[in-house]
Amino acid sequence: MKKNKYIFVLASVIAAPFFGSCNGDSIDKVNAPIAYEKIGGYATSDDVAASSLVSKLSFENNLTDSKGAITGAVSTNVGYVAGKKGMAYSGSSSQQRYAVGDASTAITGLNDFTFSFWMNTANTVDPATPGQGKGAQGIFTVVRPTQFWGGLNLFLENPNSAFPNRIRLKVDLENGRSGVAWGSQGVIVNLDNSLNTWVHIVISYNSSTSKISFYTNGSLSANVSDFAYAPAGGVVGTAPLFADNPGSLDNINNAPKYGAFQMVGTNGKIVFGTHQFDTNPSQNNGGPQGWATSYAGLLDEFRIYNAPLTTNEVKALYLLEKDNR
Repeated sequence: MKKNKYIFVLASVIAAPFFGSCNGDSIDKVNAPIAYEKIGGYATSDDVAASSLVSKLSFENNLTDSKGAITGAVSTNVGYVAGKKGMAYSGSSSQQRYAVGDASTAITGLNDFTFSFWMNTANTVDPATPGQGKGAQGIFTVVRPTQFWGGLNLFLENPNSAFPNRIRLKVDLENGRSGVAWGSQGVIVNLDNSLNTWVHIVISYNSSTSKISFYTNGSLSANVSDFAYAPAGGVVGTAPLFADNPGSLDNINNAPKYGAFQMVGTNGKIVFGTHQFDTNPSQNNGGPQGWATSYAGLLDEFRIYNAPLTTNEVKALYLLEKDNR
């Protein structure tokens, strides 16, 4: 036993320097840490289409646009909660919440564009009895003060009672370019079984093809509808837009394509979290509508690009943000 005691003491003396080296003062300061494996060739989400990213709001308890295209945002009751990545924008089903800010020409001059963001929301509610959180909930608008709709509008459409678990996310484009007879275009992506969970959304318009594409969690969305001559069950991912009546989905009238997108009549203002007519005072010549309110859900990592992201870029962006990078 005595011999074993000496062996134990000796082993303790030898081991002490080794275990003592495992503290913060002796971390390897020579070799660089092992980097995360790149996804789609990108190390972080900000690397994806970096030269085209004109606006990014992360909602870290503020409305700061880290790219500077949106400035001077004035909040009305805006709240923040833990989000998909850090903090998130929190809407409300009991009070109006929104912000009005100044937008540079990087936004008012968008032609090709992509919007990407995380959304977590319950369904909208039938607006038969008007109230906050019911009906069409506004998310983003580029203000046109003399028109009812803004130049570019994003909102949750009124619910479809036949599909109580369906979120109907709508983008409305108001093309003021000369020669575009069908300047107002609306397209909906139907999100089924996505209530009260984080969903990554990408909306992308390519002026050279006149097609608008929707992605859900990195893949083309399953049900895109409500555009001109859309089939009853919608289409997967991408919808064609025309500058005049195409007569059919395959354009039997040989109508010109929607082409270059130009917002006309903007005043350099944007509204975030509601419609341009639903602020107080209203940003246009309208006023509150019984079928519309401010957004009641959560939003995070709201990005605007001045280019249509490719399928590979969309996938990489989703995976990187999902990985908190």
